[in-house]
Amino acid sequence: MQQEQINKSVIHDFYRRAVAQGDIAFAELVIADNYIQHSPALKPGKAGLLEALHLMKQMPKPPATSTPFLRLIAEGDYVVTNLCFGWGGIQKVVVDIFRFENGKVAEHWDAVQDQPEKTLNGNAIMDGPMPIDDPALTTRNKETAQETYQRIFIDHQLHLLPNFVLPDLIQHKPDIADGRNGLSNYLSQKATSVSIDRILLVIAEGDFVVIQSEGTSEGKPAQFYEIFRLSEGKLAEQWGVYRLTQ
Repeated sequence: MQQEQINKSVIHDFYRRAVAQGDIAFAELVIADNYIQHSPALKPGKAGLLEALHLMKQMPKPPATSTPFLRLIAEGDYVVTNLCFGWGGIQKVVVDIFRFENGKVAEHWDAVQDQPEKTLNGNAIMDGPMPIDDPALTTRNKETAQETYQRIFIDHQLHLLPNFVLPDLIQHKPDIADGRNGLSNYLSQKATSVSIDRILLVIAEGDFVVIQSEGTSEGKPAQFYEIFRLSEGKLAEQWGVYRLTQ
């Protein structure tokens, strides 16, 4: 757990110093030379990331920006951030996954969406509680969330929803209504337009589990980033963003 806390601190400082303050020297220090970039918005490798940070440093900041919301979830070599911030009057929602190697950031994936004006549930895409600092919950919740995702979201065994999802599920994905019934209706309606083929990564801390998966959205290849909070051994809250990969 000590190394995971160190990794969290590195990522927190990366946002604060390198991204917000333009401290390129700090980025040089914490980014591995063999850095692998999966974000389609950035050029490959460490050089591409440093170039983007240089450009951001030179860009004029909007006259008014909101205080960012930041959630950090860490397990093993991975740190996940759920970030929400105002930029030019638009709320941007980002999920980042960072992989560490030998104490430095060696790989990165992400997805970015805008907060829509209206949602079916009335909740923000990215807000809510922070992870409970209880390592004893991590293994059980990770196994439960992974089984839930496979059976419900991939295999569409919707008759099993009561076994895995609380009836008062709090929903943050804008096109899904609150509650277990809201999730059931969404999965039934989207079965032909959204298809999840397989799980890529599962990262857990306490009562939070992050699942990265791949499939298709409207027939186009996509990656999905789902964040779940569990309570009483079932899904209690859900966040999520996605991006097309081609």
